[in-house]
Amino acid sequence: MTEKKEKEPLFYIQQPNFQFPENQMQTVYSSRKAELERKNKQLEKGSELLDHSTKEKQKKKLEEEAVEKVADQEKVQEAIEEFEASREEKKEGPSFAFTTEKRKPSFQRIKSFKEMNTAERLEYLIDFPKQLPPIPCIFETEEKAIRGFLTSKDEEWIEIKLFNETMEKIVIQSLKEVKMIGLRR
Repeated sequence: MTEKKEKEPLFYIQQPNFQFPENQMQTVYSSRKAELERKNKQLEKGSELLDHSTKEKQKKKLEEEAVEKVADQEKVQEAIEEFEASREEKKEGPSFAFTTEKRKPSFQRIKSFKEMNTAERLEYLIDFPKQLPPIPCIFETEEKAIRGFLTSKDEEWIEIKLFNETMEKIVIQSLKEVKMIGLRR
């Protein structure tokens, strides 16, 4: 029998040697508190190397920085207290005037649809936002009840679009009641 020979690859694809760069992540973080502690530790460690006078100078410098920060905080606190005091003084004067008068709310409560009379309901349906779909209603007269959407209102007539896409006119005086149906599923 014949022995199988190893075949060499048909394509020789040259593969480059990539050297991936090293990721350098954050290794050091510092804050004011940590910085002050680090400086104090350096002072303690370097106390053997430094003579007594330079060590004292550095400690005084750190203490002066701390005193300045406290002084700044006190100034800020005083400014806040002054502001609060002036605010209270302003508040006391006008608030007395407002307590004697009856304050009106900044918004008006809108009646629910059930609380409105027929004329108010028609106005509500005419002024309903155009972005929203129209509300289906039942318009009751003494002879019949009509289901549809209010499309227009005149001084004497209202025009209703029925569910079968036909239009019907009704005299406003003949309306007994307007009820919302809502959307059916």
